[in-house]
Amino acid sequence: MINIDKELVEWSINKIKTEYKEDIALLIGQVGGGKIPTDEQNMIFDFFVPATDRGYKLARTFIIEDMGYDLYPISWERLEKIADIEEPRMIFAFAKGEVIYAKSEEEKLRYEKLKEKMLLKLQDKKFNIPQSLKYLETAQEIFQAMLYEDDLCKIRKAAGGVSSYLMNSIALFNGRYLENGYLNFTNDLHKMKEYPEDFESIFMKMISLDSVDEIRENIYKLIKITRDFLTKRVSKDNKNEFEPNYEDLAMWYQEMRYSFRRLQYFTGINSVEDSYLLGCYLQIEFDAVKEDFNLKQMDLMSSFNKKDLKGFCKKANEFEEYLVKIIEENNVKMNKYSSLKEFIEYN
Repeated sequence: MINIDKELVEWSINKIKTEYKEDIALLIGQVGGGKIPTDEQNMIFDFFVPATDRGYKLARTFIIEDMGYDLYPISWERLEKIADIEEPRMIFAFAKGEVIYAKSEEEKLRYEKLKEKMLLKLQDKKFNIPQSLKYLETAQEIFQAMLYEDDLCKIRKAAGGVSSYLMNSIALFNGRYLENGYLNFTNDLHKMKEYPEDFESIFMKMISLDSVDEIRENIYKLIKITRDFLTKRVSKDNKNEFEPNYEDLAMWYQEMRYSFRRLQYFTGINSVEDSYLLGCYLQIEFDAVKEDFNLKQMDLMSSFNKKDLKGFCKKANEFEEYLVKIIEENNVKMNKYSSLKEFIEYN
């Protein structure tokens, strides 16, 4: 097939100038545009940014000989979300995209500033570390659904999704994006400064498996090594990167105070079920504030013993005293009142 990339770019620009001059803000192209390596890697259109509702009519998919093309719209609103790293699979298209037509210099500048914002955000540890952990959390949620699935097709699809989110998590931790979107994971991995040592070998083994149970087992391994990798580095290298707002911790504790009181009550009447469930609730909360406020590990549930609920309550009380101490050491005054009269007086 004769390469027609240049002619198609010229056609698209002419189409805009003659039929959509007021309706298209930008036409964005990319060298290669997702083509396979044996095809010529020239500039070809990728997506456009509509300026009006009519502009969406420019969108089309078509085939010329054996080549498929997709000229699709992305609104300014969606570009903002991509720039905020809300669509990891679209980052590469934005980062590699070049303006090949602009309605005005202002539109072009707006696009370049958005791209600059996105690339800077990738480097910002205050953003990329929490977001990296969110991608890990999404991967874990997909895996949870895999536990109830026995269909090989669906398991493989889910395994690909988990791998994608894990790779995006690792890339973002490194201040990078996946340069090929959802392809060539291992190639991207080698460009990272740090990544889980066995990720590639486990991933390559996983994609060759035919057993649902074995695929699940190896996906679990990928999640675990990625989780261990991130947890270790976030706690070690970034412990002091964030300045916790201990007033927020005080607000959380004031809300939780009654949960401690309830646990004291149910352990006091030897209610095993309610003591266990309240303990689980408190453990979830402990784990959340530990990450947010750089606190020590508060392992409550390991001390649960249905034959010694008083010991369980004592452990919860120790953690409550620890939390109060942290709040007071950071000079935060809690909203505590000795009586309803005092509360009304000050509120």
